[in-house]
Amino acid sequence: MTSESRDWSNLRLSLEKPYKDTNGVPLKKLLDVSSEEEFIYEQPKSIDELLGTRLQRVFEERGNTVWDEYTPDWAENESNTPVVNDEVEEDEDEDEEDEGEQTERKKKPMNVEELAKLRTDVVPKLMQALNELMISRDVLGVYLKTALPDVPSEGITPELNILPANALASTTVTKHPVSASVQAFNAQLAVGGKDEALRKSAAAFRTAAVSMRRALASGERYWTDAIKARNTNWSIMPAPLQYDRMTRRSTDTNAMDVCISYGLEHSPTETRANSIVWLNTEDGKGPLARSGQPYRLCVSLTIENDNGSKTVSRSSFVPKDNQDEKVEDVLEELQRETIDREIFAEIVNNVPGLILAPAWVREQTVSVEISQDVVLRLELIPEADLEPSPLAGSDPAINAICDAIYHSMRLILLRLHAYNIEFHHPSNKGKSFAMERPRPLAGVVELVLYYMFVRKIEKHLNELVEGLRKAGVEMFLRINRLGETAGELIALLAASYSADEQKKKTIGGEILLRIANLQTFRFTMQAPALLTAILAQSISVIHSMGQFDELLRHEVTRCILQRIYDLGRDKTQGPVKEAWFMDVVA
Repeated sequence: MTSESRDWSNLRLSLEKPYKDTNGVPLKKLLDVSSEEEFIYEQPKSIDELLGTRLQRVFEERGNTVWDEYTPDWAENESNTPVVNDEVEEDEDEDEEDEGEQTERKKKPMNVEELAKLRTDVVPKLMQALNELMISRDVLGVYLKTALPDVPSEGITPELNILPANALASTTVTKHPVSASVQAFNAQLAVGGKDEALRKSAAAFRTAAVSMRRALASGERYWTDAIKARNTNWSIMPAPLQYDRMTRRSTDTNAMDVCISYGLEHSPTETRANSIVWLNTEDGKGPLARSGQPYRLCVSLTIENDNGSKTVSRSSFVPKDNQDEKVEDVLEELQRETIDREIFAEIVNNVPGLILAPAWVREQTVSVEISQDVVLRLELIPEADLEPSPLAGSDPAINAICDAIYHSMRLILLRLHAYNIEFHHPSNKGKSFAMERPRPLAGVVELVLYYMFVRKIEKHLNELVEGLRKAGVEMFLRINRLGETAGELIALLAASYSADEQKKKTIGGEILLRIANLQTFRFTMQAPALLTAILAQSISVIHSMGQFDELLRHEVTRCILQRIYDLGRDKTQGPVKEAWFMDVVA
């Protein structure tokens, strides 16, 4: 499009009648066009002619009897003053008597006092009118003398005769032309002040256009999100009611009547009924119509240190940016929240049957006292109240344990669903079911107990090895904290705890300790806190840390004595060599 075709968009029309051209010259008023096509303009009139015409119009419109119609103020007050009766309901006879008295009062002649009052009121006004007439006469005389200097003026004040002929000569002053920028600014002010209705209409049309554009974009986004959700295998079903409505009216013709189910397939019926979401039809509120704030299941461990301070470690949480949300990401977050709620409900149901440690439920928190210094908490917390991970002063190793517990409970939930499928299968109906129901809380508590037990054993052995190495004794220590694979660990966590140790397969590990390359000790660990020492001559079960210290002290002493005995025999010759002996009993 060329620049000439866009000139119309820069045109600004004024709503006022033009009285000057572009150069600032006043425009003449056109009266007629002659037959020779000549323009006949209105002839300009002088100020004297305009003033004479206006004074003549006064007498023509009001007449020569203007002063005859003058009525004094006292007469107007007396004639226009209404008679106010104090009593609203009076008899007709009393009204007639009052009217008669007023008529007689008007017919009476004025006395001296009334005449003096009238004179005082009228005389100043007459003098004022006389002065105004004299001034008007003098002004007219001066105007006539200026217009017709040769004609003698009569009747005016003698002092005015000495004025020169051009005393009231008129002078025409032309205004300087206004600059283009000021003209443009004035035009904008004029248009801006007078086109308020046009502006309101334009705003109304603009709002309607934006609303239609948003509705179109919302409709397109609605079906685009529905197709994306279906392509990622989310369950789409027809919605009998619109979002946030309890009934359907006969006038509802909304075609957007689909919803998405994001719950797990084998979850309880109540959970699946609550795991339904509608696609959002409102602009600027995300792809899905969500109600309430999202929650997250958090696993935390609070450990009290030797100095009395507490270290709080928690499962990982990274806040997400809600801008430009995709329907797939929102559905994943909703499904994660539903799974967390189902896991927490299962944990609450497992609390009464927990025999490994005391536990209690408070609102949306399950607390388990693992030991005197360790507390395990599983709680549902709004994401808005959660701090990003990692927490200040937390232990990275404990954070990893919390993450492992969080994700393992999701796998245990799938095993629980598999158990429910087998339990409700028609082929197993009426038969004794050998499989035991998985208990997530018991397995988690057993894992934490085992971890704290291994941590204490490892700390004790590290102190022992470090002390012997400083003394010059060669030491070798290897600790296999967990001897199972990930699949075996989940299976053990899902299994229910039983007092019968022969039927219960628990988590376990192994410790190898070699002293001075002479003797190797092997220890096996078993959850929740069972340590077995496998020695050369015997196998003993250790039930306390005191028993474990005594066993290590005895075996380490025997190994050191054996090393001294061997060195003594190697360094001596002859009969003295037989003098070396070792009293094992002592």
